[in-house]
Amino acid sequence: MSDILPEAHPLPPTPPIPPGWEAVLVQCVAAVRTRYRLRWNGLHGVGHWARVLENGLRLATATPGIRADVISGFAVLHDSCRHNDLTDPGHGARAAVLVRQLHDEGILPLDADGLALLERACRTHTGGRIPEVPTIMACWDSDRLDLPRISGIEVRVDWLGTLCARDPAFVDAATDRARRRVFPYRHLFDA
Repeated sequence: MSDILPEAHPLPPTPPIPPGWEAVLVQCVAAVRTRYRLRWNGLHGVGHWARVLENGLRLATATPGIRADVISGFAVLHDSCRHNDLTDPGHGARAAVLVRQLHDEGILPLDADGLALLERACRTHTGGRIPEVPTIMACWDSDRLDLPRISGIEVRVDWLGTLCARDPAFVDAATDRARRRVFPYRHLFDA
């Protein structure tokens, strides 16, 4: 028996960030970095946010009507106000407040509908029923698809709302990225 692990499958190219949003995300990351309480590279830190971004943009690419700008903001902000890596039921509500603050400061260039979607997606992402709004559904799915980064946790397909996220091949690919701790879009977080 060999001690060499099988070579991982090559990763497909990451989806592009929406036009103009690379600079927005860099500004959001900079604003979060000054107040983030946990380890920057920890369980709910930047590696997780980057995989949520990739999952979300893959869902947006495959699903008509999902707003990639909202997905992008969600990826970077949904866990940005956590006080710990365990139970923190208020972190989504705190993230929604930060979303509004960053919008009011001119950092998040969302229209009124996009702002409402992002606030709701952040505020409610930690539980409850699958939302009926496709963009919010995709935000939640993009986060839940990264749960296998935690040892022993599998994606529960019954917790996913978008058809694309429920596809076994999509779940397998996201699980592989999560377990390998793939860090896409690293340049956004190292600035």
